[in-house]
Amino acid sequence: MVNLVQATKVKRLCKTHNSITVNGQFPGPTLEVNNGDTLVIHVVNKARYNVTIHWHGVRQMTTAWADGPEFITQCPIRPGGSYTYRFTISGQEGTLWWHAHSSWLRATVYGAIIIHPKAGDSYPFPKPKRDTVIALGEWWDANPIDVIREATRTGAAPNVSDAYTMNGQPGDLYNCSSKDTIIVPVDSGETNLIRVINSALNQQLFFTIANHKLTVVGADASYVKPFTTSVLMLGPGQTTDVLIKADQPPARYYIAARAYASAQGAPFDNTTTTAILEYKTASCQAKCKTSKPIMPRLPAYNDTATATAFTTSFRSPRKVEVPTEIDENLFITAGLGINQCPPKTRARNCQGPNGTRFTASMNNVSFVLPSNFSLLQAHHQGVRGVFTTDFPAKPPVKFDYTGNVSRSLWQPTRGTKVYRLKYGSRVQIVLQGTNIFTAENHPIHLHGYDFYILAEGFGNFNPKTDTAKFNLVDPPLRNTVSLPVKGWAVIRFVADNPGVWIMHCHLDVHIGWGLATVFLVDNGVGPLQQLEQPPPDLPVQPTKVKRLCKTHNSITVNGQFPGPTLEVNNGDTLVIHVVNKARYNVTIHWHGVRQMTTAWADGPEFITQCPIRPGGSYTYKFTISGQEGTLWWHAHSSWLRATVYGAIIIHPKAGDSYPFLKPKRDTVIALGEWWDANPIDVIREATRTGAAPNVSDAYTMNGQPGDLYKCSSKDTIIVPVDSGETNLIRVINSALNQQLFFTIANHKLTVVGADASYVKPFTTSVLMLGPGQTTDVLIKADQPPARYYIVARAYASAQGAPFDNTTTTAILEYKTASCQAKCKTSKPIMPRLPAYNDTATATAFTTSFRSPRKVDVPTEIDENLFITAGLGINQCPPKTRARNCQGPNGTRFTASMNNVSFVLPSNFSLLQAHHQGVRGVFTTDFPAKPPVRFDYTGNVSRSLWQPTRGTKVYRLKYGSRVQIVLQGTNIFTAENHPIHLHGYDFYILAEGFGNFNPKTDTAKFNLVDPPLRNTVSLPVKGWAVIRFVADNPGVWIMHCHLDVHIGWGLATVFLVDNGVGPMQQLEQPPPDLPVC
Repeated sequence: MVNLVQATKVKRLCKTHNSITVNGQFPGPTLEVNNGDTLVIHVVNKARYNVTIHWHGVRQMTTAWADGPEFITQCPIRPGGSYTYRFTISGQEGTLWWHAHSSWLRATVYGAIIIHPKAGDSYPFPKPKRDTVIALGEWWDANPIDVIREATRTGAAPNVSDAYTMNGQPGDLYNCSSKDTIIVPVDSGETNLIRVINSALNQQLFFTIANHKLTVVGADASYVKPFTTSVLMLGPGQTTDVLIKADQPPARYYIAARAYASAQGAPFDNTTTTAILEYKTASCQAKCKTSKPIMPRLPAYNDTATATAFTTSFRSPRKVEVPTEIDENLFITAGLGINQCPPKTRARNCQGPNGTRFTASMNNVSFVLPSNFSLLQAHHQGVRGVFTTDFPAKPPVKFDYTGNVSRSLWQPTRGTKVYRLKYGSRVQIVLQGTNIFTAENHPIHLHGYDFYILAEGFGNFNPKTDTAKFNLVDPPLRNTVSLPVKGWAVIRFVADNPGVWIMHCHLDVHIGWGLATVFLVDNGVGPLQQLEQPPPDLPVQPTKVKRLCKTHNSITVNGQFPGPTLEVNNGDTLVIHVVNKARYNVTIHWHGVRQMTTAWADGPEFITQCPIRPGGSYTYKFTISGQEGTLWWHAHSSWLRATVYGAIIIHPKAGDSYPFLKPKRDTVIALGEWWDANPIDVIREATRTGAAPNVSDAYTMNGQPGDLYKCSSKDTIIVPVDSGETNLIRVINSALNQQLFFTIANHKLTVVGADASYVKPFTTSVLMLGPGQTTDVLIKADQPPARYYIVARAYASAQGAPFDNTTTTAILEYKTASCQAKCKTSKPIMPRLPAYNDTATATAFTTSFRSPRKVDVPTEIDENLFITAGLGINQCPPKTRARNCQGPNGTRFTASMNNVSFVLPSNFSLLQAHHQGVRGVFTTDFPAKPPVRFDYTGNVSRSLWQPTRGTKVYRLKYGSRVQIVLQGTNIFTAENHPIHLHGYDFYILAEGFGNFNPKTDTAKFNLVDPPLRNTVSLPVKGWAVIRFVADNPGVWIMHCHLDVHIGWGLATVFLVDNGVGPMQQLEQPPPDLPVC
């Protein structure tokens, strides 16, 4: 079954709203199943909010992954995402229901679950003639999400609902609602089953039918000993099955529901929702719309006596096996409270009583949901720091719970505390309501379990006297208990369902305030006592790719080369599930994304995560914050990024615009390199021999070499334009090992952005991009209509080093160009390209960047680092085979920063080691300056050619203002290095040639409008100076983005400590973080 969560136009109370629904239905579809059935329900989220679906009351034996509460058993299904729930109905018959378990979406996202007996079995009462669901609900004449968001912002109670509903309709006592009032038809003399569900968000409800007795036969998918009543009282979450006999004079009778409001003085919706029980044989006059149905008498809103008489009438049909010996005896208080606002908090954020904020708690702990992954995943993966197992078994302070409570107890502590239960434990919970701030009836729902309600009463529970009231013979089996106002209730169950199960008040406003706790139930012994493995749910896979006349099995994403472009807005949160169907380990890096506090999603192998093994998966979750323009994503394992990469286009937030006129078209051109071989084999061979790897066989644009290569003409990329229009071209250098010049014949390029930051526009005829860099340019189609080559070729700065000297092309084609000009035999106009070693042109381009306006560059420096970057060679140890020492003169190539050749760990990621406090994975002694001062760009002594090896990191305090002088060296050979820093943008203050001189070169610093980048081109035999504030906790690699160099060790790592507040703390690791 597929359920589509989507926005649907719903008209109620005279107004139309875009409400979130399932399959366009409100309420959603009813699921009719049999006891013993297995359900497979695929939920696709086409709404604009995160969503999960909870199958309320389903036992979920060993299938906790399908239970559904957001951040308890699963992360939410993000907009555009999907999830398949699989579970079996076992030993339950009657009525349950399903609903959203994310924010207040369940105001409209809910529906019934009818569980019939197994085939061949029957009800324990005569089969009714008809079977009707009546789902009670609440309706706001506003977006419910906005209602709760406003309350969360202000700290006050949310606005009460504008109507109650039956099956989504308010009934004819409300404006504009008469014609849609629900009609329940009956024949005289028949007995019908009515399944009543309280799906209201925040209100217990009385329910009755005029002049008809209700015989209660079931509740919460358990049968009960039948009893007769004239009124029901259901808390949100509860279901009650009643038989009614059509034994009254043929007429129309109101079915009515209204609030049971137990909280003294608290505002509530005092309206009444109705449906109509209509006898088919009623007279035409009685059925006339102008003839009002017979109205029942409803209890007073605060009629606790009637509510209690009803809730205490339930019994199981026969003697049951109640646990008599208890392993875990818990005493849990439940109630509201208020938090004092910290000094200087704005008054608009403290609109609770007397300038406070509402809160709620159990045992003085206000429950805090995780925000980045679920408790169940954290438990299953053994991830630390997501929760603690110190939820108290009794209140930390004993007091007069239902009396006048001292104000010192009104403010609870906050935490994600759970209580651990051994499998098979016999558990008793005394639930005690409190009068902290105010008392009211709380419908307490326990996920994953039914429990026996032994007794309930008023006042403080007294174990000496109230234990005698326990029903140990035939107590009712429920999943939600109404905890009396200023009272108590006692429940028992056996902890026979492993997983993580929330127990919470089913008034949604209360769970948001923290009236919840969680039970972590351990696995038992056999397979039937074990939590099932999490379900698998966009594949990295080998794909046949033909280039240069040959077909290769290339690693791609979703079968695309390059991979899919991600188009997002500034402020969007991305959730990307990567499944590795390739034969190599893989990780994905989101190049240039700041990853504020989400270092776990950064992606470099063995830095922030272990690789995703073949057959494994990992979900990257991060938010784009304060960045607009072009970034990109790529594999960060070995040389897989030769084919595993794609663009990230970041548009402005909705309602915002570019700081330039909106272009007519928007085109990505991703430059790349192609080997006529498996790139993994190329680098493995180089690693084995110690020599430089073979250079590429072609450069590419969007995966195509272009028509200057063999077998490539017909697939050359065409970029169409209309005369006079201005287009935006986003250029990405995704090549592995080569800086590239880029130009378009006869067209000027106006640079407007780089690395997802806007820049002061400047015009050039040629770009130079190092691997990792992006540049956004505007081009105006102001040339005669024709075809013009777009070309790229190497900027090769390393003297004497081999490089790929070919040229890749695409074609800018004017739509109005003549047929002759468009003819395949007619060559496009070719631009003039710089010489391969034209450092002057490269430098003129890289030094032209400025920020659009004055920026806040750190002027005071806490950490002043001087870091050399360059190549080297290692002498081979004696008796090493010559085939393993094929670098210059029988050596092996290496590279280093500050004479340390960086070594990646192999069994643990640095971030995991840091987070878990694992010793021996790295050291924090990376030097702040070179261990030996020398003429860095001159003739370097051979004694300096061989660096030391190590996994050394440099530790930074949160908030440190950091300056790094990057100094290129002439050790072995000098070249331009594109230096990329993960997790940060930085300002480039200056660059130059020769050795950096602090006495003279400091005067060249641009402290007014330096460009903001994530990758800097360190000039050949030169230097560059960058600054940033260490405001992103985590472990961040800085490395040369020539992949051959990072493999040789041209890298270091910064370990940035946590700050003080939650926004300055590294988030907890996700539950599916790969293990090494």
